[in-house]
Amino acid sequence: MATFSPATHRHSYKAIDPNRPALSQKGRTVVVTGGSTGIGYAIARAFAQASADRVIILGRRAETVNNAVDSLRTVLPSSFQGEVQGRVVNIASMESIDAFWDKLHEDNINVDVVVLNAASFSKVAPVLELGVETLLQDYQVNVLAGYRFAQRLSKQNLGVKKYLLNVSTIAIHKPDLAPANLNYGASKNAAALLLQLMARNVPDHEIQIISFHPGAVLTETARAHGYDENTLPWDDVDVPGHFAVWAASDEAKFLHGRFVHATWDVTDLQAGEAKALINGDPDFLKIGVKGL
Repeated sequence: MATFSPATHRHSYKAIDPNRPALSQKGRTVVVTGGSTGIGYAIARAFAQASADRVIILGRRAETVNNAVDSLRTVLPSSFQGEVQGRVVNIASMESIDAFWDKLHEDNINVDVVVLNAASFSKVAPVLELGVETLLQDYQVNVLAGYRFAQRLSKQNLGVKKYLLNVSTIAIHKPDLAPANLNYGASKNAAALLLQLMARNVPDHEIQIISFHPGAVLTETARAHGYDENTLPWDDVDVPGHFAVWAASDEAKFLHGRFVHATWDVTDLQAGEAKALINGDPDFLKIGVKGL
């Protein structure tokens, strides 16, 4: 029986380099939720490096969004001819999400790539002590908001292939790695499953849907939960940033509807034992019940 053991990377590498011509995002508009800091910011930067025509960063706080836009504009090379925008959107509010999409329609802007990076983290407590309101908040942001973005993406620019990328977490299959935030893993699991089921009815030539664990990145959120440089052997933030660009290319279409790790070597995924497993098992790298 074939085994699954792709090489892993803690730093970016040639196959996912956003400057590779095969990964060019020229002509595309890219929306990144939670794009003001950390992994979301790195993803926005990578799409700009890949020559996207327009990168739109979404966040809850105007000051943070504006600072991210200003920062991104300063780090991009002078050869960048695209546009970087920031929009204030409350991902927990369907009204705010719809207002954002309505404004895009009003401005005649069609979106090609949506990256679902914004997330809600529960307070630290046993699940039974979280309460319904806390549970609903996590599911509102981590599940329903992504669903609404998918809906709105699917209804515009018909006939043009689009990409929906879900920044997920290792906690959907290894909850013990995040024992203090079990509802985060549960809600992110639900989100990945929802997109997995969505991909069954939406072919990859219409919307390419991929969920991925970004790796172990020392973000501001991680620091807020007590982690520091010595806690783990951290992955560079460019790994998920650059992987997202690769995932929004036709090279990644074989992963439609599946969950992967951004740290896995994409060349390994496309060859040998990994390819045999992916091609031979429609449920491989998907959410289900083991043993049945």
